[in-house]
Amino acid sequence: MRERVVCNASPLIFLAKLQKLKLLNNYDIHIPSQVTAEILRGLKNKKGDAKQIIEYLDSREIEPARVTILKELPNFMGPGEKAVISLAFKKNIERVFIDEAKARTVARFKGLKPKGTLGILWDSFKSGGLDKESVELLTLELIQKGYRIKEEILVEFIKKLKQW
Repeated sequence: MRERVVCNASPLIFLAKLQKLKLLNNYDIHIPSQVTAEILRGLKNKKGDAKQIIEYLDSREIEPARVTILKELPNFMGPGEKAVISLAFKKNIERVFIDEAKARTVARFKGLKPKGTLGILWDSFKSGGLDKESVELLTLELIQKGYRIKEEILVEFIKKLKQW
């Protein structure tokens, strides 16, 4: 059985930039309507990755879920991040895909298990979907495409990958 996850826009966007949305095929993906709205805004602004994401979600028949935002979530979080955490709570789904560090902290505080785009790459490596060299190259490509990560986390990730 595939792991159930609620996904924010950022992992979708970065996986699309890498042409690796299919790595999400191993998961039972749930998307709040606020995240879909964000992707549709990207489509309206002619973002190529937005079109790819919409096509991917349609191919998987992933319908956006309407969700009421939990009132106690901090104001510094974006609407998509709030919606992801709220939907995870509503549907009793532990795993959330969120890249933003502060939102991941809030998710942990709420008892959820956050994972970012690098974590998705790592899972694909561990399951045999990607080899070590591919993960390393994709990680560097992520950074080239604007993925922000603390240097020490990147170093630890690459070290862990090489030791595996």
